[in-house]
Amino acid sequence: MSESRKRKHSANEAGSKRTKSNKMPKPTASSKPVSKAPSKPSSKPPSKPSSKPPSQPTPTPSPLPVNWPPSLPYLTTPTYSPRITPHQLTLLRTPDPSLPLIPESFPLGPAAHVRITPITDPKHPAFTQSGLFATHPLPPGSLILPYIGHYHPGSTTSDLVSDDDDDDHSKSDYDLWLSRTSNVAVDAAKAGNEARYINDYRGIPFTPPAPTPGRKTPKQQKGRPNAEFRVGWDERRGERVMGVWVLPRGKKGLNTGIKRGEEVLVSYGRGFWEGRKKEEDDGEGEEGEQNGEMGGNGSWN
Repeated sequence: MSESRKRKHSANEAGSKRTKSNKMPKPTASSKPVSKAPSKPSSKPPSKPSSKPPSQPTPTPSPLPVNWPPSLPYLTTPTYSPRITPHQLTLLRTPDPSLPLIPESFPLGPAAHVRITPITDPKHPAFTQSGLFATHPLPPGSLILPYIGHYHPGSTTSDLVSDDDDDDHSKSDYDLWLSRTSNVAVDAAKAGNEARYINDYRGIPFTPPAPTPGRKTPKQQKGRPNAEFRVGWDERRGERVMGVWVLPRGKKGLNTGIKRGEEVLVSYGRGFWEGRKKEEDDGEGEEGEQNGEMGGNGSWN
């Protein structure tokens, strides 16, 4: 998910220019050299290095991705709930060599290889909403981008969280388990990055692949996801992170990656849709962005 900075003159540049008042006076005949006593070594012990971190310049706000709503905060790093304990943070920041990596070289800010795009197909379940589309070919198994949001305790008791509490994520469609062991989840409902616009594959019109000369034409299949949510390790922050990866090729080689112009699609999981159906049956279903801009998997949290 470039910053422009004003160039400031260095101390050497500023000191290379003198005014008339800065000129050194010429010595006169009556001038006598002033004798100075030899300096004595200081009796004070050498100063210890400060334990305070050096002051950091105020960061320049990151540019917004194309089609990002101005009213929604855009994040390049997570925010943290005050209810997360130091022990939970320690667990999140304990390296796990089995996790896929988000390398230090992966850029912060808007991703150049994907774009938020309004859905204009009336047959698409997210019609009038938005989805995330590839602007470059994405090979099988490759990292698309991390899923950035608000880190919070994954489960809380009703006496600690009220319906109007900022840490009430029970009705969010953008909430994912980050670690059940440490009881931490990440929610991109109120702030996040492009990954929150990834749609579920169900119900999206399927275009069968073009026939290959010399090969038998496969039977038309239903649509299927081409990407997946996976917990990874972010080398840039030294912390667990939820990420989105292109599905690996697989044993049968069915997953060939995501072509330029194709929508990035995942599976929210059966539990998400069962929960949605229950809300509709109870008369609590909501319209709007829940229909198509769901980045989360309700079955995970």
